[in-house]
Amino acid sequence: MASAAPSPAIAGVLGALDALYKNPERAAKEQANAWLQTFQSQPEAWETANSLLLAQDLPVEPRLFAAQTFRTKTTFDLEQVPPASRLALRSTLLTALAAYLEGPRVIRTQLCLTLAALALQLEPGSDPEWGDRVVPAMIERFGNDPSSVALLLEFLTALPEEITTNHRIPIDNDRYKERASSLLSAHADEVLRILAMYIQAQGITSQIQSAVFECLRSWLRAGEIQTSTLIATPLFQLSFEALQSDELFDVAIDVLCDVINETQEVHDNMGAIELIVPRLLPLRADLAKAIEDGDDDKVRGLCRLFVAAGETYHQLILRHREQFFPIVEAIASCAAYAEIEIVQITFRFWWMLASGLGKARADPSIQPFLDVFERILSIVIRLLRWSDDVDTASASDVADQRELRHNLGDTLKDCCQVLGARECLTRSLQMIEELLAQASAAGASGAGPKWQDIEVPLFSMRAMGRVADMQDNDVTPRIMDIVSALPEHPKVKYAGLLVVCRYTEWVAAHPERIPPVLSYISSGLQGAHIEDTGAAAAQALNYLCQDCAHLLLPYLPQLYDFFHSVSGEALPNSDLMQVTEAIALVVAGIQGADERTSTALHFLQPLLQALQAFAASTESSSEAIGKATSKMEQLQVFLHALGRGRNLEEEPLPEACAKTCVDVYALLDRIIETRGSSVVVAERTCHLLRRGMAFFGDAARPVVPAMLSRLSDAFATSGHSCYIWIVGKCIDAYGPHADAQLQAAMLAAFERVSAKTLEQLEVTPAAEMSDTIDDYVNACAHVTARSTALIVLSPVFPHALRVAMTALTLLDQRVVEGALEFLNEVLSSESLSLPVLEGQRGVALEPYGGVRSTPPSEEAARCAAIIRQVVPEQVMQLVALLLQGLTGAFSPDVMYPAMAAMRHLAVAFPSETAAGVAATAAHLPTSSVSLQERERFVESFTTAVANQQPVRPALQALYGASRKARERARVDRDAGLFDVDRS
Repeated sequence: MASAAPSPAIAGVLGALDALYKNPERAAKEQANAWLQTFQSQPEAWETANSLLLAQDLPVEPRLFAAQTFRTKTTFDLEQVPPASRLALRSTLLTALAAYLEGPRVIRTQLCLTLAALALQLEPGSDPEWGDRVVPAMIERFGNDPSSVALLLEFLTALPEEITTNHRIPIDNDRYKERASSLLSAHADEVLRILAMYIQAQGITSQIQSAVFECLRSWLRAGEIQTSTLIATPLFQLSFEALQSDELFDVAIDVLCDVINETQEVHDNMGAIELIVPRLLPLRADLAKAIEDGDDDKVRGLCRLFVAAGETYHQLILRHREQFFPIVEAIASCAAYAEIEIVQITFRFWWMLASGLGKARADPSIQPFLDVFERILSIVIRLLRWSDDVDTASASDVADQRELRHNLGDTLKDCCQVLGARECLTRSLQMIEELLAQASAAGASGAGPKWQDIEVPLFSMRAMGRVADMQDNDVTPRIMDIVSALPEHPKVKYAGLLVVCRYTEWVAAHPERIPPVLSYISSGLQGAHIEDTGAAAAQALNYLCQDCAHLLLPYLPQLYDFFHSVSGEALPNSDLMQVTEAIALVVAGIQGADERTSTALHFLQPLLQALQAFAASTESSSEAIGKATSKMEQLQVFLHALGRGRNLEEEPLPEACAKTCVDVYALLDRIIETRGSSVVVAERTCHLLRRGMAFFGDAARPVVPAMLSRLSDAFATSGHSCYIWIVGKCIDAYGPHADAQLQAAMLAAFERVSAKTLEQLEVTPAAEMSDTIDDYVNACAHVTARSTALIVLSPVFPHALRVAMTALTLLDQRVVEGALEFLNEVLSSESLSLPVLEGQRGVALEPYGGVRSTPPSEEAARCAAIIRQVVPEQVMQLVALLLQGLTGAFSPDVMYPAMAAMRHLAVAFPSETAAGVAATAAHLPTSSVSLQERERFVESFTTAVANQQPVRPALQALYGASRKARERARVDRDAGLFDVDRS
């Protein structure tokens, strides 16, 4: 007899799974995955999953999908199962679990997690068999037959993990605490009893022993088994004994680390600690043997164990030094091991121990600890050395070693805290003195130390410089002397320059040191090895100028020559900017605005002359443009440093600056006119103009109308979005106090860039011009915030709204944020608090604070009339975009402004918004929001609007429902639909 054909639902699942696993097309896989996720949310998925799960003749994929479906639906959709039917669900799952006693384990694990989630949500009185006795019931069912003990242990392991970590389960806090207590706390002793029984059972296998320890770990991590209770059972001693078994070593280490971690409240756990430590200390012999044998796995495990004890008991180590010091010695032996991954396990312990020891340095009894930190200091310095093949090593290996060195630098600072910075620095100083003596003795023979050897103490001095005493006049002068005597190797000079960075604060207290320091820094910015030393030299100069700005004023002539001798061709641009900033900081320290201005112009004149020559030429090669834009960036950086922290109202610029502003703008205007089609030139000139507006303030106001005209023309010609950005910045800066002429210039410029933006949108897909849309909507937001009438009374206003709505369709958070900011500025405009006149749509808003900040004006009335005419025509589409975003398309970071836009719409245009919600919600995909949630949202939203109540609760509920749907999808992904473990 032929077997019955599968139901349509089962056939659909099997077909989708077949496509998911066997169809090579990615689009087909994604479509199948989406179908399966949608199917899982449907009520009929319960029955289909049951049929698939019990069909042992099916491949593993559909049965795994069935198990995952049960877990997902038990987590998210248990309300679909009537309370009276939940006993049947529990029985179904138990029957399935028994059927998968022999595996595959991946399905059995899903069923255990599902039963745990179900147990948390069951009402105690609704299930006479389970109720509050889930653990005893499972022990009775699976605990007496040796063949099912492994299954029982897996469930008991999953139960506390699922209850304490699956925060997706919909249960309120009070109910959660009650159920967690009745399911876990009430039965912790019983679990401990059966674990102790199983671990000692005759003929027990190492696999079951391992499962016992894993289960014990789960209950320990959940906080349900206290160490004080555990030590009274055989499990405690057996955990230590298991360290002698290769099969159980790793899990025993894990258990003991958890046991130690549970005794962090040392005062409450002294009884347990007094039993743990005597069992821990004999393991030093095992550690020594593992170190001698080079057994990385054993050393790693024992290191973790001793470090767990050291970190947990670090306060006891300081108070009871004799008893606990052997733990410190054991950790120190791990720090001396050859495997760096193991050494790093100890770093946090040294930091914790150093924090306490640093306060007791004068106590003679801590000498053994000082000896240990002396060893750690030597170990760290040894590990800092670059490998001999660093020049040919892969970028990944170099990055890993660089990260390690910085971590080692932190441990160096811990050593300084215990031993004293001066003592540690002296060690590094002596080391480099010895190396330099060797190099001198070797002469030209080449038998001296390698650069890696010399770089090590330099790096250590740099790292320890963060904690060094800047008032020290013993070690620090010797460091500064020795730096200038270093060999002329570029890697050594690089390290020496970075040492200088750490001690510029000390140099500020010793101005006589400035000439040699400045000379040493200058040597790093010149010569054949500038590529290797330039970055460090630029950084050193920057620090020197920050800390010694007032002391460097006599050196301005020298700095001037140096500033204009440094070539952007030899020095990377980023380093050149550091040099520029450094020298500008010195100029900024000149007292007296006139002298400071004239000095700044003196420094900047060669840059301006170079730009003048570029503007007058017809050269448009990438090399010429690169040089010119570098000069512009130097101007920008110089102005920024010069104006940093200066209040233009308290200290206005000299009148001469106004002419400078006009002259510089005329130069930039010419460059934009002739080279503005170059995106590199466009972006650099726009950033320089932005910095110039910030620096010159009102002194730049006379050039703003011409600048707006030039910038809008440049955008119309080139389409580079940075021109929109700078137009918005101009209006933001000068709009609030603009006269009629400037207002007209602003309006003309804004309309021009709007027209060009709309023209581009007509022929270019929005996704391909996200930068332009981003800059445009942000400009709209600036304009609206500063001068609402400027945009609302313009013919471009409806089109600007359309661009903003287009922005909401892009999956770019920056663009969406700018669009929402603009929309919220419009929808919350104070003009909308004016009465609604005949023929206008919407309702009047309540003025902010109940009182209008300004008297009504004719302009405000015109703004209100236009907003009430234009916005209602867009409400339907706008609501659709906002709801689609709230239910999945938008980043969580923009949910607040998105909800704000919906609230503003609901208040200003209630009937249109309610209609838009009703129409849009019906088309939201069920993968984003279930049918029931959609209906609930529409009802609550429209009711709130009708009763003039806040709509935020309805929006939050919708967002919460969509997050739940996304969590459901994430559960599926985490369960690994694309990667099935068939074991």
